[in-house]
Amino acid sequence: MTLDEFKTLKDAFEADGSQALGVYLPADDAKELRRELTSYYAQDPGEWLTTIYGVQVLSIDADNFYFEE
Repeated sequence: MTLDEFKTLKDAFEADGSQALGVYLPADDAKELRRELTSYYAQDPGEWLTTIYGVQVLSIDADNFYFEE
């Protein structure tokens, strides 16, 4: 998953007025997002991603990707 894909999913989730407060990421998605963030900022954000686009990362090894209100 790329940052653009994450943003698109977040926007779609919030389209009905909901607000994404947390996100559960499967390990593969978390790894790809971490790699892209490291490339983008030239600094590794660490194993635990704290927030992405203002959404708190609640898990980096979830079975499925989903947002929490």
